[in-house]
Amino acid sequence: MANGICVYAESYNGELETVAAELVSAAKGLAETTKEKVQAIVLSDHAEELVKELDKLGVDEIYAVKADHDIILQDDAVSAAIAEMLKKIEPSAVLVPATPQGRSIFSRVAMRLGCGMTADCTEVLAAQREDGSFYIKQNKPSYGENVFVTILTKEGIYPQMMTVRPGVYAACEAKESGNANVTFFDDIKIEKSGVEILEELPAENTTDSILGAEVVVVGGRGVLEDDNFELLEKFAEKVGGAIGGTRPMVDSEMIPFNHQIGQTGLTIRPKICISFGVSGAIQHTEGIKDTNLYVAVNTDENAAIFGVADYGIQADLKEILENYLTL
Repeated sequence: MANGICVYAESYNGELETVAAELVSAAKGLAETTKEKVQAIVLSDHAEELVKELDKLGVDEIYAVKADHDIILQDDAVSAAIAEMLKKIEPSAVLVPATPQGRSIFSRVAMRLGCGMTADCTEVLAAQREDGSFYIKQNKPSYGENVFVTILTKEGIYPQMMTVRPGVYAACEAKESGNANVTFFDDIKIEKSGVEILEELPAENTTDSILGAEVVVVGGRGVLEDDNFELLEKFAEKVGGAIGGTRPMVDSEMIPFNHQIGQTGLTIRPKICISFGVSGAIQHTEGIKDTNLYVAVNTDENAAIFGVADYGIQADLKEILENYLTL
């Protein structure tokens, strides 16, 4: 019988991504209701080190496959290995980060297991049927982000598989050590991939850089005019902040998609968030609702963003930025 809330622990260059601790937190919340064990799976040529880090997050069981080579972007081969792992573990649910890696690998895994997958969840909740069994409500925005829908996996289909957006759950704190039961599947091999990497270039803008930032500077439609974005970049550098933005900023290619904040992007939890030219549509404000201190600058005194900001400044953003940069 399927049992256990399983988390895919995404890693890069031998280090766990921040989202792994976020999904462990989500899994623990589900397990409080379902009374299941929290599990994690990891595949890497640095598997031993990653297992130690996962153990500190307080999971109950860790399942690992050690690769004999770097498996980055080897999604075809990795998905085959994960499918075999899940057949052995038989979890009731699998939580996957809604990242390029997670989406690419687990769409293949879902196909191999015939279980389907809900994409881009912003909330996962455990619920109980009349017969006492549990299922997961997979909540996500839909129809152009204008409504929230709840998706259920058909009863009897396991595992219930879903991707969860980075940032929507607070990362659980790591302890000095853990007490997880660790299993290495030595019989599962990651075969040679059909993908060959010709060259790797470091990304200047990563999702982790904004999710882990204490200060985030957000640009809205108003930043698209004149040289406002250049001023925004200088301001962010001066205050030591990461740059995020709304959908218009992404559409205009001012920022990459992985720095979009809101229902279709990231949920952030910085100590300070300062926005310029952001109107305050719910599609954006859903992504900043857990910010400790929010400061908004907008010329429109009726802008909705002032309703959610801790401090509002009705002024021209260019004037504010230029004056600050002279200090």
